[in-house]
Amino acid sequence: MLSHHELATLMLLGDTDKRLEAFDPDVLALRRYELVEIRQRDRQGSTLQLTRQGRELLERLRTGARQ
Repeated sequence: MLSHHELATLMLLGDTDKRLEAFDPDVLALRRYELVEIRQRDRQGSTLQLTRQGRELLERLRTGARQ
C-alpha cells in the first residue's frame, strides 16, 4: 500500500516530467513498486517518468475520484 506522500509524488510525476532526487524515499518506494523509472540523470537531479503500471494506477485513481 502506498503512503499519502508516495501517492502525492506519483500524482506530481503524472502531471508532468519533474526533476526529483532519485534517492528521495518516496521515489525509491515508487521505483520499488515499478511505478516510476529514471529516464535521465545529471548533476541537477533525475528526470523520472511513470511506467505503464504507474500510468494505469494513476488513471484508476482519477477515474475513481470522478465517480
